[in-house]
Amino acid sequence: MRYVIVICALTFFLIWDGLYNQGRYLDTTVREITRTVRYITSLV
Repeated sequence: MRYVIVICALTFFLIWDGLYNQGRYLDTTVREITRTVRYITSLV
């Protein structure tokens, strides 16, 4: 049941971000994750 709640919360956030913020938060999150992965893989 908790997985359903998590999936619904994520879906609600994505729809809200897309409708009211033009995907700004999602875009920032993806950029930061990409930058972090690139930093970690450059250390290895």
